[in-house]
Parts: sequence; C-alpha cells; structure tokens
Amino acid sequence: MPPPSVTIGGDWPAQVTHKVEDVVSLIRDKTVDPVVKGVRYLIFGLLAAFLGITMGVLFAIFSIRVLVTEVPVFHTRVWAAYLVVAGIFAAAGLFFSRKRHSRS
Repeated sequence: MPPPSVTIGGDWPAQVTHKVEDVVSLIRDKTVDPVVKGVRYLIFGLLAAFLGITMGVLFAIFSIRVLVTEVPVFHTRVWAAYLVVAGIFAAAGLFFSRKRHSRS
C-alpha cells in the first residue's frame, strides 16, 4: 500500500489537465495579454498620427490653392497665402499647447 501523500485519485488525468490549463492561462494573462494591448495602442496611435498628418497636409494644400486662385489679394502674393496658412497652424499649435496638462 502506497503512503498517503502519494495516493492518486481516480480522476487524476482530468486534475492534471486542469492544473496545466490553469498554469498556461496564468502565464498568458501575465505575458501575452499586455503585449497584445500595447501593440493595439501602438497600431491605433500610428494610424491616428498618419491620418492626422495626411489631413493637415491636405488642408494646407487646399487652403493655399483656394487663397491663391479665389482671393484677388493673393493672386500676385503667394507668399502671403503661405503666411496665412502658417498662422492658422501656429494658432492651432498654441491652442493645443495651452490645453495640455503639465506633468508636475
């Protein structure tokens, strides 16, 4: 008769399988899930940055084209259209700079 600490129950394969499954899910929760969450944030951040930069460039091109072709003052002064669009971007940058929270 084996000692009492080595006694094996009748359903030990199911118990071992359940224990292995618990260990694997614990390891997955500690390693894979944070990596997946981080990669998800990275991908969505890159997508947002790409779309934001694209929209900014298209807005600048559109604004300059409209100012030069439709506003008579800017027909001969293309530099002034660039100055107006740069001022819009500078004002937007100052606005967002004011809205950010300091880290301290």
